[in-house]
Amino acid sequence: MSFEISVNLEYMFHEAGERLEDRMAAAAAAGFRLVEMFTTANRDVPSLKQALADTGCQLVSTVTDPRIQLVMEANHDTFREMFAVAARETAELGGTNIVVPSGSAVPYMKRPVQLAIVARAIASVVPVAEEHGLTILLEPVNTRMDHPGVLFGMTEDAVAVIEQVSSPRVKLLYDIYHSITEREDPFAVLPAVAQHVGHVQVADAPGRGEPGSGSADWPALIGLLRQVGYAGPVGAEFTPTGPDTVAALAYLRQVCA
Repeated sequence: MSFEISVNLEYMFHEAGERLEDRMAAAAAAGFRLVEMFTTANRDVPSLKQALADTGCQLVSTVTDPRIQLVMEANHDTFREMFAVAARETAELGGTNIVVPSGSAVPYMKRPVQLAIVARAIASVVPVAEEHGLTILLEPVNTRMDHPGVLFGMTEDAVAVIEQVSSPRVKLLYDIYHSITEREDPFAVLPAVAQHVGHVQVADAPGRGEPGSGSADWPALIGLLRQVGYAGPVGAEFTPTGPDTVAALAYLRQVCA
């Protein structure tokens, strides 16, 4: 089977300008139908909605504010308020997924205790996700290069929360770049958690450039997605190593076809 690619407009098509609407138009002109973005906060949601309609693109995911430290229960009311707005705006844009980062861990609580607190926060917004037809994606991100101190550093951290919440509305965002950078073996990790995966993102390692710019074995990794039964899009979330985004996506297109 082939995989459709969804492109993250925050990282790619910068040659089209600063506006996500213009990057979206460039992505559509290059034949990409699926797009991803970060938070909708301080964004012109009606303008983005019009751009999606004009280009025929579909929004795959947005991200809630990554700065909220969910291990602090005092932050949960603020998180719920923020999530309600983000979910409403994501649904208005026709999005299907909303990524919830864990925020930073704390050194004075054992990890299972912290994960249980985060699970309570996530469970509390499941009804909002259901109301808007959204899937909540929990994403482990590496602590070694990009996100030192974050709670969801390993795939098992996010999976522990997913299993505690136990809702079909809460899934795993498995990012191959973050997994490899955290020194996980995707060929061991992904088959064990495949039943929880709601979305997959890619970038090469090392460097977080486009697939083909680092040392990862992309034919084998894309083959692994097929082997575990993943059938969704492959999210391209990388920084192109050159000025031409379409050229940077060419190899990924080839191995996903």
